[in-house]
Amino acid sequence: MRLASRVAVGAAIVLAGTARLLAHDPGLSVLDIRIEQRQIVAVLSLAGADAAIVGGRDGFSNLTHDALQLSLDGRRISPSTTFVWSDESGSLHVRILYDRPSGSRLVLRSTIMSHLARGHRELLSIRAPDGAVLSERMLDASSDETATDISAVAATSSSAGRFLLLGVEHILTGYDHLLFLAGVLVVLRGWRDVVQTITAFTVAHSITLALATTGLLLIPGRIVEPLIAASIVYVGIENLMRDVQGSRWKLTFCFGLVHGLGFATVLRDLGIGTNGQAIALPLASFNAGVEIGQMAVALLLVPVFWWLGARPASRLRFAAAWSVMVIAAGSYWLVERIV
Repeated sequence: MRLASRVAVGAAIVLAGTARLLAHDPGLSVLDIRIEQRQIVAVLSLAGADAAIVGGRDGFSNLTHDALQLSLDGRRISPSTTFVWSDESGSLHVRILYDRPSGSRLVLRSTIMSHLARGHRELLSIRAPDGAVLSERMLDASSDETATDISAVAATSSSAGRFLLLGVEHILTGYDHLLFLAGVLVVLRGWRDVVQTITAFTVAHSITLALATTGLLLIPGRIVEPLIAASIVYVGIENLMRDVQGSRWKLTFCFGLVHGLGFATVLRDLGIGTNGQAIALPLASFNAGVEIGQMAVALLLVPVFWWLGARPASRLRFAAAWSVMVIAAGSYWLVERIV
């Protein structure tokens, strides 16, 4: 459901931009509110043209402090964490986390429309943890407030199943992590080597995932993300430069420590490990989900690799061609993340 929600947000932003070009539409932003058991997660998204109106990333970051006002049973809720990012289309997004006190009547007021073009609208969706829609409506500058009963979402601890699915989803949509593994696996010729290599990667990213989520090891994303891209480039180059035999567990363990820092971003963005939230169950469940996703991909990819490289000559050609593709993709991400 989280994936479907993201797709819907992206589609709405694209449609908003297209409408503006064709019919001078005043714009459409998207506000997605998810009611968690211990917190409320708000994600506000603006199309590129609207992002320019509010002054780009810096202006948007300053604006979001007061653009969204939440209260529960009459008590104002202040944000605990705010994170702003942009995507390839130039759209801006902000994720705002709120600690959730006890209460049932949530009142939300969004003032972003007053800072944008006249007639700008905002699609608001309020959802339960499983993605079920509790309330949905269109806001504008003259009607910027709504109230919703959230008592049906009990304030209990987060479920293991939810974080397990989150881990599976994250690895299946983490194309850089998957490409790294694919670059390593393409030269392996036995299931024992495959299992050893993936296990080493899992152990390593589990260590840094735990350290980063608990706040004991905090490295900025602007450093971690280029390092992940660099690990992809390195694997591809190593495939071409030397004859790799047997398990590559030492390589995947070293780079797995870096990839674990990338995985931790998801849990940190959800507030896990901050504000006294329980960490053991979400961390273990999320990590198990990542492992399940990795093994599923390996079980699909490895037989295909072996079939394509059934003969020694074709094996070398395929591994080389695949490695060149890995280097190209990793280099693109590396430059993109540095610039």
